[in-house]
Amino acid sequence: MNSSTLIISEYLSSLKEDKELDYLFPILLNLMGFRIIQTAKEAKGQSQYGKDIIAIGKDKHEKTYRWYFELKGNKDKDISDKNFSAQDGIRESIIEAKDTAFNDSSIPEFNHLPIKIVLVHNGVIKANIRPTFEGFISREFKENEFERWDIYYLTDLFSKYLFNEYLLIDGESSRLFKRTLAFLDAPDNDFDDFKKLVQLQFDKLKNIKRKTFTKLFSTLSLLLLMIFHYSKENNYLVPAKETSKFLIIYTWKWILNNKLENRKVIIKEFNKLLKIQLDIFNAYFKKTFHVARIENGLFDENGSLYEKVGYPLRSFQYLDDIIYYSRLRQHFSTTKKALLKLKNKQKDLIIELVNNNSGFKRPILDFHSIPIIQLFLFFADFSSRRQKDVDFIYSYIFDIVQNLKIEKIKNNRLPELYNNIELVIEYFATGKRPEEYTDSSSILIATLLELSAVFNSKILFEEILSFIEPNLGLQIANIDFNSYNVEELLFEKNLHNEYFVEDIDLLKDDMEPILKKQYFEKFKQSVKEKLTKPYEFRTDKNGYKFLRYLAHSYYKNEILPNEWRILIST
Repeated sequence: MNSSTLIISEYLSSLKEDKELDYLFPILLNLMGFRIIQTAKEAKGQSQYGKDIIAIGKDKHEKTYRWYFELKGNKDKDISDKNFSAQDGIRESIIEAKDTAFNDSSIPEFNHLPIKIVLVHNGVIKANIRPTFEGFISREFKENEFERWDIYYLTDLFSKYLFNEYLLIDGESSRLFKRTLAFLDAPDNDFDDFKKLVQLQFDKLKNIKRKTFTKLFSTLSLLLLMIFHYSKENNYLVPAKETSKFLIIYTWKWILNNKLENRKVIIKEFNKLLKIQLDIFNAYFKKTFHVARIENGLFDENGSLYEKVGYPLRSFQYLDDIIYYSRLRQHFSTTKKALLKLKNKQKDLIIELVNNNSGFKRPILDFHSIPIIQLFLFFADFSSRRQKDVDFIYSYIFDIVQNLKIEKIKNNRLPELYNNIELVIEYFATGKRPEEYTDSSSILIATLLELSAVFNSKILFEEILSFIEPNLGLQIANIDFNSYNVEELLFEKNLHNEYFVEDIDLLKDDMEPILKKQYFEKFKQSVKEKLTKPYEFRTDKNGYKFLRYLAHSYYKNEILPNEWRILIST
């Protein structure tokens, strides 16, 4: 058994029946040519009678059967004298599978096909129970009516139909795969090996035929499941969360590049990846949110002086993640009524989270404008907007402005323009401005000024003007849709060179004093006039707008101003 096979065997043997083995096994069957009729997930909550998975397929003699697969994992992965005869144990499951018929008249000839029952367990059969087990099978079944697939056979199948067929077929993929697992929980991991591994799988795709892209998406699913599995084993879910972001963004970029966003079979496979990501985010927030939501829950009491920087950094990253998670959950909501209920519940929890953590209101880097706008747009959604949502988001923006003002007056410091965290740490630690620290311009403050126009709030507008210097460079990041394929670029990289800036000149037209009564109305009108014809994103059109927002946060590309300018009332 080579090292790659050992990795596969170790991974498979550690899977639990619920979600992990139940999810992974149908992928294998699909690649083996089986037609899945029902999975354990679809039958969850109902009596399955020893039939976790039902499928149609051929055996090694090319004879077609109805296959009933009973999956055993976790404490039941090894067949022993304890679990064989126990209530709801292995013997009882096999008998139920045999005695309880499953019919489906909608599938031609299905009800007349011969039945084969398979016990699938990611372990071994103990020597002391083997004679009893073999005697039981020989009495209950005729030849070819029953099979047992253990860890050794499963390892062979996964090696043949997935790993060695696609993922580990070349040395570089094998090397990157092993390095990904070896350094998964290393400090400051940028997951570069994982990114290269994912890119390599797409590079190996020679055509976009059904069989090849099915294997590709199955490989991606398995990669994500393995990262998720080992992240849980390490009790550290950040690797699973972060790698899932890259894999989803990169896969959607590939779909856009090849103009496949309208192919139903592709979207079906892509949604499977999204559901794995949803499971990852579910696990992450289940573990963290109950702590994060309490007063200063995101503050590390052991962080000492670093928390002046660490607390807001952690908070804004958490904000990015929870907004995306909320949108992802909404994507899989089934009805309008359920969706509205979900949105309101999400917003109530986020209000509690933000109000209990001051770190969300203390931006220290200029690109913190991105999570701030993410939160604003989430609450500005007209389809579910409540007055309490408007009150909260206005209060939140006003608190940010207040904290920026305090920092400017007290320490003569604004958020660092180029998002250089090392310079920020040095500034906070020493109290002395590093020579390279830059806060003479700001996209964040320019964005806040434009939001004052959205809120139609002269008070907010004047509060911002009360602490910024006349020579502060106020810039709004935008991009020329005629010069670039903006949509595909958003899913590819940071667009520092592609963006241009729109300057806000608060002293134009010789308006003195700056707080002249009519000045706010003229400023508001000037912002409104900059609104351009909305660009129709293919991503949005196909119901995946939340992915575009994810790409903005992942590659730290400022959200485009049309997103909020369109909300300015006339």
